[in-house]
Amino acid sequence: MKSFQYQFPTQLRVGNGKRKELGALAATYGTKAFVVFDPFLNGSTVQKEMLDDLSQNGIESEVFSEIVPNPRNTSIDHGAELCRNAGCQLVIAVGGGSAIDTAKAIALTAALGGNCWDYTERQGEPVTRPDRAGLPLIAIPTTAGTGTEATQFAVINNPEQVRKCTIITPLIYPCVSIIDPELMVSIPPQLTALTGIDTFAHAFEAYICKGQNEFSDALALHAMELFAKSIRRAVQDGSDLEARGMMAMSCALAGAAFSNAGVCLPHAMGQPLSAFTDAPHGGTLAACIPQVIEWTIPYAEERLARVAEILDAEAVSGKTQAQKAAALPELMDKLYADLDVHVSFSGYGLKEEDLDAFVDLCFTAYKQDMDAHPKPVTREDVYHLVRKCMQTGQEG
Repeated sequence: MKSFQYQFPTQLRVGNGKRKELGALAATYGTKAFVVFDPFLNGSTVQKEMLDDLSQNGIESEVFSEIVPNPRNTSIDHGAELCRNAGCQLVIAVGGGSAIDTAKAIALTAALGGNCWDYTERQGEPVTRPDRAGLPLIAIPTTAGTGTEATQFAVINNPEQVRKCTIITPLIYPCVSIIDPELMVSIPPQLTALTGIDTFAHAFEAYICKGQNEFSDALALHAMELFAKSIRRAVQDGSDLEARGMMAMSCALAGAAFSNAGVCLPHAMGQPLSAFTDAPHGGTLAACIPQVIEWTIPYAEERLARVAEILDAEAVSGKTQAQKAAALPELMDKLYADLDVHVSFSGYGLKEEDLDAFVDLCFTAYKQDMDAHPKPVTREDVYHLVRKCMQTGQEG
């Protein structure tokens, strides 16, 4: 039997309307909350309802909305200072992956001190690894994409250094994550598609990477099954609560899978693209997954064949294992066409003159993901794949 360790300390509360439990839950952690809201919620009915709920449960709120896609180290440090100075006892995050990652890093930095960048993993550089948890955190996702409501990661962008790195520690898991599909119905089709591909990537990479184990496999496989059943429906009709619910569950399952198993080459290439171009994370992964799959065959043939069966069992019926694996890149292309996703590295703004620094960042900040890929990865391989990802599609 393969030896592995699996940890998942987050309490999940899942279901339509579950957001209404926020005030009562938060009251168990303190009486003053630092509430990180995605800016799109400012002035919304949802924001008012949540703040009223907190107030009715005796909780004072300090609201923070200094959030942008690919969270900035500077805004996180500013938030941590505000949180600390206000004497907040817990942190609440409401929004997409950027809002929740921001809140995770604020909760840690406000309690432990220093700068958030100190805690990010960087090859060959000193890293401050926390020895205790930060402030209690309640996460409420409004998109089905990053899965950060169920992970031990917080991804941070440092524009000054043109780098994107990750805090990795089980001490950063949310205490509670409230997963309410009703919060996701207003997400527009293209964002639903790109965040959905992010969910798929987490499950897919957790399933094929070297760190996979029996627990992560079970989560990743079911996450991909739910994704295949619901992503087209969620994009075509955002008010389809059943589809939104399946995508929300897929997202959390995928997060719990890759939080323990890890990810591999697509993330090692996608994260640096966000650092260089500020491209959305789901888009960066969508722009390289089919190319990475094609390059990886036949190193993970059995698992790639299983993924092909999940995405379209009818299309690969009667084929051999090798034929099923070989069909997967085409199945991904068909899925992208159905979702109206047309993305590329060059479409997001990556230029030929960026390549040396781009590849350096892949191996500095995401070497662990490179090493986890089922096929050995060299610098020459990354140059080849990045150029291929620059030529395919156009940003849409």
